[in-house]
Amino acid sequence: MRNSSVSKLLKLALIPAVVGVAVSANAAGSNPNQSQTGAAPTSMSSSQIRSENAAYRAVRASEMIGMNVNSPERKDLGEIKDVIVNMNTGDVRYAVLEFDPGIFKGERLFAVPAKELDLAPDRKTLVYKMSPERLENARIDQASWDKRTPLDMDNLDKNWGIAKPTDGARAHRASDLIGKDVNGRNGKDIGDIKDLVINLQDQKVHYAVLAFDPGWTSPEKLYAFPLRSFNLTGDRDEVVLDIDKARLQQMKSLTVQDFARLNDPAWKADMDRYFVTVFPVVPQDRNATDATGTSSPSALFGQLDTDENGTLSKSETKANSQVQRQWSQLDKDGNGQVTRKEFTTHYASNSK
Repeated sequence: MRNSSVSKLLKLALIPAVVGVAVSANAAGSNPNQSQTGAAPTSMSSSQIRSENAAYRAVRASEMIGMNVNSPERKDLGEIKDVIVNMNTGDVRYAVLEFDPGIFKGERLFAVPAKELDLAPDRKTLVYKMSPERLENARIDQASWDKRTPLDMDNLDKNWGIAKPTDGARAHRASDLIGKDVNGRNGKDIGDIKDLVINLQDQKVHYAVLAFDPGWTSPEKLYAFPLRSFNLTGDRDEVVLDIDKARLQQMKSLTVQDFARLNDPAWKADMDRYFVTVFPVVPQDRNATDATGTSSPSALFGQLDTDENGTLSKSETKANSQVQRQWSQLDKDGNGQVTRKEFTTHYASNSK
């Protein structure tokens, strides 16, 4: 990218209304880690960047689903049926592996921790060192899977010895998220999730790629967002992204060619440097942040809404002393419940 283009991207990264990602910073003398508040950034040396990116193993979820799985001895085991993603944290906890006929009698679907899968050097297949005794309790009933019955995450975690329990209520099939409509703050459709970019090294969704409707960006364009930028409605059927056209117009769009560079160390480093998501700041006790560490009323609401019903009760605010003190201001109608809109509107008005 030319130096003039990089300068523009640096300016965008400092605009408070920007939500998005800017790429390819090669300009000499530029400081891609400059914070939005002007504070001195924590720089990374070239050797640190190379070390961090050496283990980075990115794959598109749409390509991972259906990808062949081999044993370390290159024996064909089967293929990935789907991956289970946590919408709140971005964790990719399990891959549902469909074994080839003859390997197991009867059941063929098993939930395997994503951390036990490795991307082969050709980046076209996955490698799994099979443990039959561990798989015994990781079987998935085919009929239940076809009915889209949620997986028993607690039992799976116990079986695989995962100490930190999975938040099963927030677990989604990647195949359900890809192509899912995304609504704006006004409830109107603004586009759909085109794909998820997964880093198998840390079993995380690095970012989601959105295709915005031509009405927002003409022609259709692609943009990257951290998964935690999205919110689910109370019925968990709709995905909401709090963004307006003004912010979107200041973002850097992606191209189809960018997908070929997912594992390019320079590309990955640029993505991390310029990934800037900005929301209104929660005053005083800022106990929640969005996916990039920026304080956000929406992120705080998501943390407090432990039962994920789309509203807060007074008991749920005990985790944040400031919110609890402001309960009477938040619950203006006195119905004992505070909606996300009421919550974010209150903090937006008080931050002006």
